[in-house]
Amino acid sequence: MEGVHKLSDPLESSRRKLARAKEHFADLQRKISEFEDSDPYIRVEEIHPDKINHLVHKVKLTHPLPTSFENITVDLVGNLRSSLDKAGYAVAVASGVKNPRFSAFPFAGSVADLENSLAGRCKDIPKQIQLLFRGFQPYPGGDDLLCALNEICNADKHKIIKPIGTGVIRTHVNVRGIGFAGIPRHPVWDSAKNEMELITLGPGAKFECEFEFRVFVAFSEIKAVEGHPVLGVLDALIRKVEGILLAIEAEAKHIGIFT
Repeated sequence: MEGVHKLSDPLESSRRKLARAKEHFADLQRKISEFEDSDPYIRVEEIHPDKINHLVHKVKLTHPLPTSFENITVDLVGNLRSSLDKAGYAVAVASGVKNPRFSAFPFAGSVADLENSLAGRCKDIPKQIQLLFRGFQPYPGGDDLLCALNEICNADKHKIIKPIGTGVIRTHVNVRGIGFAGIPRHPVWDSAKNEMELITLGPGAKFECEFEFRVFVAFSEIKAVEGHPVLGVLDALIRKVEGILLAIEAEAKHIGIFT
């Protein structure tokens, strides 16, 4: 751990990690925008698996998400969590503790676990800052977005992101002859198959419709942010961590351990 006590700005190391997270965000934003703008899907028709002579019209993703999306996201959230841990270390050093060993940010599994975390993993941090940490509610049922930061860091990086398709159908029906046209009221994206059903046509049926579709990148298997756009969640996390650093700095100055 670097000697934060030697820096003119006690939180310089934390701010560097935050700045690096912002650089990752800009990179990820650019790459995701390029992916979404590439129209990475096609419209196909397939024989209905259960209805004889019926055709199902679908939209399908044509290629998987680039692995760089997951790698950048993991690096970004790692920098954010490190920024918080380094802030705790800086506060401990400034309060007079030499080589702090127990100064990590107290993510916890529950409100009860938080007290154990403060008494253990944070015991080198002044009580006034521990009280501040308690107010951030870094446990499920407290600040769920903040907890998502820790959950993303601990998750399997190959499962944290998935593509999601959204579509809106506006219909102009023109059925000729005898036939059937079945349209889902709310088209649902099948994440397992990376596809969405648009319409099922019976024998001889013809159908005209307008369909708007887009694909976006969302979090997967992260409870608090499951299905939410990656960029929106990461932007909120960056702003949250930045706010926490400002609060730590203000309280440390208030109690006199930062000048």
